[in-house]
Amino acid sequence: MMLKEYVKKYRDYLTLNRNLIVSIISAMIVSAIFAQAIKDQEGYVNATLTILLSYGIYYLVFTILYYKDNKQKYLTESGSIDKKKLKKDLVKMVTSVGIAEVLFFTSRWGFHYYFLEIGQEAYLASVTAHVIAATIFVVAVNIGVYLTKLYKKD
Repeated sequence: MMLKEYVKKYRDYLTLNRNLIVSIISAMIVSAIFAQAIKDQEGYVNATLTILLSYGIYYLVFTILYYKDNKQKYLTESGSIDKKKLKKDLVKMVTSVGIAEVLFFTSRWGFHYYFLEIGQEAYLASVTAHVIAATIFVVAVNIGVYLTKLYKKD
């Protein structure tokens, strides 16, 4: 399969993954700076507050990117929103991301706390935990999107 054909066939998945990666990197950078700024806190406090900030940044960036890339998908010919299609896709996305979120949160918090406890610098503990958890998250989201057939052409 030629690259152009591949890109055309899997455009939605590629766009989703680009948005996931940009959102994750944005959250990782901000949370690493924050983790270092509060490095004198107990490990569990540092891990918890850093993850909360990370979620806020992640969802802000992802929502903006997802909306930008998909707003035309939910418009009818008359220009109104196709609420049925939007609701259907939102259920699929929440299902896909929901399971992945549980995996992300538990692995991110556990690794972050562990790395702090073994003496790693706070920013490095945050980045390392984020990379591990984000990898698990992206794989889980893609499996969920595939299983829910979010990008199946109607």
